[in-house]
Amino acid sequence: MKLQKTSLVAAVAALVMAGCTQTPQVAGKPGQTPTVNVAASGAAFPQIKDRRPAPKMNLSVDKAETDAANGGSKRDLGIVYYSTGGFAAAQKALDEAVVQKDSDGLAWLYLGYAAMGNGDVDRAVEALTRAGAASDLTSAQRAAALAELGTVHYQGLNEDKQAKEAFTKAVELNPKEGTAALALGTMLAENKDSAGAKRCFTLAAAGLTKGADRASVYACIGRLEEESGNKAAARAQYALALKDDPDNAWAKTRLAQLK
Repeated sequence: MKLQKTSLVAAVAALVMAGCTQTPQVAGKPGQTPTVNVAASGAAFPQIKDRRPAPKMNLSVDKAETDAANGGSKRDLGIVYYSTGGFAAAQKALDEAVVQKDSDGLAWLYLGYAAMGNGDVDRAVEALTRAGAASDLTSAQRAAALAELGTVHYQGLNEDKQAKEAFTKAVELNPKEGTAALALGTMLAENKDSAGAKRCFTLAAAGLTKGADRASVYACIGRLEEESGNKAAARAQYALALKDDPDNAWAKTRLAQLK
């Protein structure tokens, strides 16, 4: 796996400070990552289970292992392993699950996530592509698969075109898929498409939960409003950013300076 790029919080902060429509520089490739809370280097995406938690299951690891050994669900076993962060074991079990039932969208979905955590980007791309097209998954689940597919393409493989396609499809399927909307907005801002970036950042703000990521989105929208000359709207966005993250340096500085 190639060296991963920086986290989204750092990326959007750099993007905002660069003026949103200017492409900031980072080590390696120009531009910034659109991914959320992923380690800056290494061979895996270790926080995937926190970003995409497993469905709630009333199964212990021991019970899931016993059931699977007696002919029970390999999918359930893989998801239980995934929920504990045992990505290699989860991938093995879910590989067996999709052999048993090739049309099991949920197995493909969590196989993709497990492969991400395990650093197996080729298998992650295959599994998440299958999940993104699975007819037995909801639109939100398919969008989540495509959002993570974009993450792998962009951050793991440096494949911008494929990443943008995946993020775009994710937002089309589910406009509340905040991770994909934020990623797409970041890429559009890098390409100096301010109007497109603002639309995506607005979707991201509606889809993300309170925290540093959403604060960064508000800060970026504020910067775009400043560029368009709308100081009142910029101040409002910076105020929202500080409600989510009082330590957002850009929002704090600009709110104090804008009169």
